[in-house]
Order: sequence, then C-alpha cells, then structure tokens
Amino acid sequence: MKKTDKVFFGLGFASALFLALSFLVTVKGEPVYFLGFTTGYLKAALPEGSVWYLVINVITVLVCIAASYFAGSMNFAIMVSREKYGDDVRNHGSGNAGMTNMFRVYGKKAGLLTLLGDALKTSSVVLMGRFFAGEFGAFLTGLFCVLGHIAPVWYKFKGGKGVVASAIAILIINPLYFVVEFLVFSFVYLTTHYVSLSSVVAAFIYPAVVFYGAKVRFGGDANPPAPAMIFAAFVGLLIILKHRANMKRLYYNQEKKTYFFKKSKKEGKE
Repeated sequence: MKKTDKVFFGLGFASALFLALSFLVTVKGEPVYFLGFTTGYLKAALPEGSVWYLVINVITVLVCIAASYFAGSMNFAIMVSREKYGDDVRNHGSGNAGMTNMFRVYGKKAGLLTLLGDALKTSSVVLMGRFFAGEFGAFLTGLFCVLGHIAPVWYKFKGGKGVVASAIAILIINPLYFVVEFLVFSFVYLTTHYVSLSSVVAAFIYPAVVFYGAKVRFGGDANPPAPAMIFAAFVGLLIILKHRANMKRLYYNQEKKTYFFKKSKKEGKE
C-alpha cells in the first residue's frame, strides 16, 4: 500500500470513528455532537472556574489547534503529484497546490484524488473538534485546518487556497449554509467557468449567509454565535486574499477558464 493510500485510509477511518462517537456517546444524557465530550464532562464533574476546569479546557483547545493545523498541512495536491506523477504540481500551471490546478495539469483522476484527500482531512479534524469541544471545537479546528492547507508546515508554507477545506468544514458544521454556498458557487461557475471568481463570490457572501441565516432560523432579533461569525469572516477573508492574483488576471481578461464536465473547443486557447 502506497503512502498516500495509507493516509487516505487513515483519514477515512478517523472521520467515520469521530462521526460515530459524536452520535453514540452521551454526557449527562446529551449527545456529544451538540455538547462536546470534554465540555460536557467538565460541566458534569468539575465546578466551573476551578483550576482543573480551566487547565483541561486550555489543553483541549491547544490539542485541537495543533491537530487541525498539522492535518491541514497534509496537502494532497503535492502528495498525489509526487507519489503518482513523480513531480510537484506547484511547478506547473498556476503554481497553486489545489484541486483545480491538479485537474488542469494531470487530469480528472488527479483532481478527484486531491478533492477526496482534502475532504477527508478536513472532515476528520472538524468532527474531532466537535466531538471534544462541541460547536466551538468544530469552528476552531475548521479554521486551523484551512490555515494549514494554505500555509502547510510540511511544504515550506506554500500550499493551496483553502476553498475545498473551507467548503467541507462548512458542510460538517452547517449543511444548510453549505447548500447556499454551493448553489452560489455553481451559479457563478456555470455562467462564467471561472473557478476563482466563483470561489471569491462564495467567500464574500459567506459571512452574510451566517448572519442572516441565524436570523431566519432563530428569529429576526437573533444573532449568530461569535465563533460562527469569526470563522465566517476569517475564512472568507483568507480565500479572497489568496485569490488576489486571480482577480488581477480577471481584470485584464487573462484568467483561464476551467471545464470540469466537458472540454470546450476554446479551452486550449484560454
């Protein structure tokens, strides 16, 4: 079994394990999917504000940050291109270590493998964060996984743009918001065939989706939880900043279009 195959298997197993534990394990009769195992256990066993209560909370947060950043740093565009093609995708195309560049340089299979790997690594750490620290843990691990993907410690801090990692984190944290984002991304992509523009538009509206989504779900006067807005703002800003060069190329009509489903006659010219 190749190195990348082992990583795929390990991440898939971790995702399934944390998902199952999140629904099956309970603390004080409540599923840890909503409460978080550490949070629920501390509330049940220790007085809030005690030294051990604070220490265990801090350790949980630090473990979530470290695990999610290091897992996010496993960049599957680089791993697959090196393992399968004996090359580094960052030396070709746009120079970006992400799914779209893998698709353009090596084809659909390479792009799908990259998508699968980035989806598994993100889902495993976000589910881990939710298991141990509830919704706060999910937002925390999602954010640091995206940071790891963008600036991977294993690959000299030169990674991807965080679009897939962000999308999977949103899917696990709130599937309804993911559907809205996916529809917006799909509409822009199908009308322009610019993945970069689609990503930027989806990232730009994400904080608004979270803000107004809370008002629709919980009443007109309700505001989203602070971790939700912080996550949305940071992730949206990171993706937009990572696409600065793409926006410049779009302005000068130099950005390449991408056709995932069929090959356009114009594709070779763009």
